[in-house]
Amino acid sequence: MAPDPDHVSWINPRLRPGEVRQVLTGVPGKTGVVYTLDRATGEFLWATPTVTQNVISSIDGATGDVTENAEVVFGSVGQDVLACPHAVGGKDWEAGAYSPLTNTMYYPLRNVCARMMALDDDSLYQLAFRSQIAPGTDQVGTVQAISAETGEILWKHEQRAATTSLVTTGGGLVFGGDVNGRFRALDQQTGEVLWEVNLGSPVTGFPITFAVDGRQYVAASTGSSISSTVHLAVTPELRPSSGNVLFVFALPE
Repeated sequence: MAPDPDHVSWINPRLRPGEVRQVLTGVPGKTGVVYTLDRATGEFLWATPTVTQNVISSIDGATGDVTENAEVVFGSVGQDVLACPHAVGGKDWEAGAYSPLTNTMYYPLRNVCARMMALDDDSLYQLAFRSQIAPGTDQVGTVQAISAETGEILWKHEQRAATTSLVTTGGGLVFGGDVNGRFRALDQQTGEVLWEVNLGSPVTGFPITFAVDGRQYVAASTGSSISSTVHLAVTPELRPSSGNVLFVFALPE
């Protein structure tokens, strides 16, 4: 463990640079913040944001206690706030992936905010919100490569369409899709797009890779989801279909 203060916002002051730890790490929630904890004890080690967020003001490195931004905490019915990310999150159900080849984790993340209003009605969350792209960018989707050792974002692939679940391979690739129906392979080291295909509908399943009789396959599924619908609303020029299809690709025999 050697979290870099130039790239990591909150670090446990007791952590010694270069210390070897078994850790639990990743982006566990909608804020898009990476958390790294000691796997055996749960001790907070470090955390840092990856996308635009204004929900967390600070994290106490010594305790891991989070301070919320009071400006986005509702105080009355009818109050509205600008919250980043929005209710579907900078990251939601979409899976990230880790590669032992690079000691790097890869995450599909989104730059999205919303004007949110507190309601007094019978709806599930009693909220109304209007989505928008985060200030300072017109790119909704990202794939970010984050060092599990230092917390540095090693590379970032940005695009107009919101990104979805990823899987890494032993051949040094990251496979993943987006809500505009594109499914692609990126280089784990550089983020370069090496291969891409248009599947026509949002790639909303979890891609997997497997082998049969020595031949390698990659599978991805498409179809509509709540999150793809919400993210497409901020990019109305993207108009994929909504077909539920399973696609399987294979390396040449």
